[in-house]
Amino acid sequence: MKWAFFGKLSSTQYMLIGGDFNKRAKELLSLLAEKSESNPEVKVAVESLVEELELDRTELKNLLEYLEGKGLIEVASIGGPFLYGHVKITEKGIYKAAKLK
Repeated sequence: MKWAFFGKLSSTQYMLIGGDFNKRAKELLSLLAEKSESNPEVKVAVESLVEELELDRTELKNLLEYLEGKGLIEVASIGGPFLYGHVKITEKGIYKAAKLK
């Protein structure tokens, strides 16, 4: 499933793309690996990731789309307050998360 973002980003959002954005993406991937116990079949509630990482809806959407585009995660369900309900880590994501430790 592919998602596209159509719209203009604010200047604050432009600043997310770079070091801070990559750092947050790595944090999200590591947390997903932890919560799924590195099992690609386990669906993790997006809401639990948001609570632990204190992400806002726009940042979360951008991070999930980035990680999905890299093949590191898979959106497992859509819905809920954060657009995405559940996500799963892929085998590639598990490998990448292990390298981050």
